[in-house]
Amino acid sequence: MKILSLNQIRKADQYCIDSESISSIQLMERAAKNCFNWIIRHKYFQVKKIPFIVLVGNGNNGGDGLFLSEMLRSYGATVSVYIVNISNHFSNEFFIKKNQILQHKINYQKINENEEFPILNEKSYLIDAIFGIGFNRPINNKYWKSFFHYINKKKFKSVISIDIPSGLFIEKDNENFEEIIKATHTLTFQIPKLPLLLPNYEDYIGKWYLINIGWKDDFIQKIQTDNFYIDNMCIHAIYKKKRRKKFSHKGNYGHGIIVGGSFGMIGSVILSAIASFRTGIGKLSIYVPNCGYEMIQNTLPEAIVNTDKNKHWISNIDLDLDNENINAIGIGMGIGFHPKTRYAVESLLLKLKNKKIPMVIDADAINILSHKLELLDILPEGTILTPHPKEFQRLLCISWKNDYEKLFFLKKMSIKYKIFIVLKGAHSVISTPIGHLYFNSTGNAGMSTAGSGDVLTGMIMSLLSQGYSSKESCIMGVYLHGLAGDIASKKLSQEAIIANDIVNHIGKAYLQIKIWN
Repeated sequence: MKILSLNQIRKADQYCIDSESISSIQLMERAAKNCFNWIIRHKYFQVKKIPFIVLVGNGNNGGDGLFLSEMLRSYGATVSVYIVNISNHFSNEFFIKKNQILQHKINYQKINENEEFPILNEKSYLIDAIFGIGFNRPINNKYWKSFFHYINKKKFKSVISIDIPSGLFIEKDNENFEEIIKATHTLTFQIPKLPLLLPNYEDYIGKWYLINIGWKDDFIQKIQTDNFYIDNMCIHAIYKKKRRKKFSHKGNYGHGIIVGGSFGMIGSVILSAIASFRTGIGKLSIYVPNCGYEMIQNTLPEAIVNTDKNKHWISNIDLDLDNENINAIGIGMGIGFHPKTRYAVESLLLKLKNKKIPMVIDADAINILSHKLELLDILPEGTILTPHPKEFQRLLCISWKNDYEKLFFLKKMSIKYKIFIVLKGAHSVISTPIGHLYFNSTGNAGMSTAGSGDVLTGMIMSLLSQGYSSKESCIMGVYLHGLAGDIASKKLSQEAIIANDIVNHIGKAYLQIKIWN
């Protein structure tokens, strides 16, 4: 699913209008109708018992709010409409609809500058339709700043923002967050908007939902964009390339190697290794310090275990890169930061410089790169790094001012070193060597638990071993990982999930993907 710019969204709306020979006000009515349907379908919203307060601006977003008000009132809801008169410039669509609602006997009040704020019943649902996606400048007027603050201080039953919370920009950072309506639910039209996927805006967006307004696929397919949202159709297209065949054998599904572990951290390697098997790898070798041998052999008899001479940490990664048929390497989980380990990792990267072996670098191996940044120059093209935000910040050696700047740095690093970076978190984002960003759509807060990242690395390495490209492995890996976590959370709750639960539900995640096929 493509994430579009403001200009592209406007063009998609206009194409829909032109291709269907409808008016813009009819498209507005369709959007409001689908928002209305969403509200009455959700049992949480007691439409006929709890009143609605609808705040509308004087643009097209306000027009959406007026249509929605009319539909709610016709359904039997108690509706109070307030026109937030921030400017005296009305869109034609809003002006037309405002005149129409008078015929339906819907009363409204204007909120004008320097007037006393209206008394709003907190035992109501609030509909926010003040500004739409086109809003792109700060509110400089003290009165309206105070009004937004007044709204956010009130504890309404729910706050539903139409398309985007009012005051939120969709193409740049908001420097003053006090000028954004805090929504509990955001009903966004047709496609995700970029700020919906960024952590800085979580408290203002609440839970967001896609509302279909009938854009035309033929037009969307032609639009060029750098930002994408991973959906099940994307996963379907990747998965069907590698369906298992009846007469296949383990050699068809790759030989991967996991390098990691140190005294007290062997569990991270075990999590990664089991996740690799559960994701479909044919053969797995593990390279750990000597202290991990018995634990891994007892826990995972399917794996081949090679040990370093050192008991507590890895001091020399002795892999036969020329004679072994190695399809992918995953390195870093629990490996530690001992000087000998750092030297061993650096030596391995130098050996791999001219090899075409796909590689996933995680955890302490990323921190080793951060300690010696010139190693980034020798990484093979297509190498995958899987940092969390702090690890990525260490790689950059600088902090970012906001999420938009973070994405800029992410793209820049991927392009410069021709690598893929999976920046982990809610909506984990994958940056590619050509400057594209892919945001994940699965996963939940329960996955913020020790070992979750080790599981992801094992999954991505497994997919690489099976012959998926670096890009496909990242996309498929983060989606499956998040989906397994979602299935686990429904069974156990977010609070109770541990990394092992994610591993144990990879199979069910695959079964769900197969259902789509």
